[in-house]
Amino acid sequence: MEFQRFSLSESGMSAQSYVYEGYKTETGVHLEHFIRSEYWDNTVSGNVEQRTVIRAIDGDDALYQEVCALFGECRIDQWADFHGDNSPDVLDGSSMGFTAVLADGTEITADGTNSFPKNYQTFTDALRKLITTEKIRSTFFTDGTYALTLPESWVSVVTAQFTEFGVTFSVDKTDGGEVLFFVLDNNGYGYSADDYSGAMAVGRLVSDDDVRFITARPHSPISTFADSVSEDALALWEHFKADEAAIIESLHGVNGYKFYPEDGSTLYEEEARELSEQARSLWLRLNFAGEYAEGMSPVQIQGRKYLPMFPARDGVYTIEQVREKFLEVFSEEFTDKTLNAAIASKDLLEYNGNIYAAYRKNKGETSYNSWADHIRDDGGGKFTVVMGVKMPPNGDTVYVELPAEKNAAGKFVFTDYPYWDRSE
Repeated sequence: MEFQRFSLSESGMSAQSYVYEGYKTETGVHLEHFIRSEYWDNTVSGNVEQRTVIRAIDGDDALYQEVCALFGECRIDQWADFHGDNSPDVLDGSSMGFTAVLADGTEITADGTNSFPKNYQTFTDALRKLITTEKIRSTFFTDGTYALTLPESWVSVVTAQFTEFGVTFSVDKTDGGEVLFFVLDNNGYGYSADDYSGAMAVGRLVSDDDVRFITARPHSPISTFADSVSEDALALWEHFKADEAAIIESLHGVNGYKFYPEDGSTLYEEEARELSEQARSLWLRLNFAGEYAEGMSPVQIQGRKYLPMFPARDGVYTIEQVREKFLEVFSEEFTDKTLNAAIASKDLLEYNGNIYAAYRKNKGETSYNSWADHIRDDGGGKFTVVMGVKMPPNGDTVYVELPAEKNAAGKFVFTDYPYWDRSE
């Protein structure tokens, strides 16, 4: 069933839509999968569409005929004027909208919410696979923002799948399914190196205001599935470490993106936000334990009210364990100065196999709205995280500067924390 063009849009409970589009070209077909969202733009006083392209490909006539065959197998012509009504008892779910123009000019439209035309799931699954899955046929590989060189041994053995978060690489299992063994994350939020074992922050791709963070990470060892993969697939794992290093070394930006290898010298926004949240939590638990009672009542210890500083699930029962928590966020000098002062004033004590902080409540109005506004590079490996704080009663914004630099372990930490000095 030959076509001129088509567009399929799927949406769920979020404001995003997942869109699959295609049109016939002189040499074959153009296919594209992207995420569409809208945001308010004050400069135009209206909503502006934003697209995050997961993959766009220009295929040959063979690929065009493959899509045409899918149209025919799923009888897309029978979707014409389909309108799937949602049950009034269902308050959430998903919806779709489909338009197509066939080769003879016939227009087809269909839509539905929690009710879809026949063969819809088969069609969408196959179309998604056609656009986002690629058997490795060459050592040259690109996702549109970077290009790299893959090992010759991966050709015809490895399959790449493109997602909104990056690219995954897998090998087929002889009994069905696949083994995902390598991932290259690509997103604009920050590295995912802290979340996965063996992950490596590779570097940044920069194109004007668009910054992409690349993380390389192994997934499941192919050797674990030795009995259910081919010999060629199993052999890949013997050289994976060396191949991974060579792949990362070959990575470079394309299509206007410039690649900056990660050297660990920069404090990024995502890391700064996480660091500031951890610091805020520790500071509140130490200085305002009464605000973090978590359903517990104060206890009398030596004539003063206290609360456990941490919930039992955190497993923090000694001063040294508290210190270890602080050293993950603050410098050694600031940690020791702060904790020693709290111990000396008995605001912090180790008692009966637990750690207690003095029970105090905030006096007067309190700000509960704060954020990491921006990061200032002070040079020499030092940075300042500038926090914005909405202050009562008028909601005026106060900016508080938190100095940060790397500790002996090579991790960014705050060397001071004047966050509460102006509001305590």
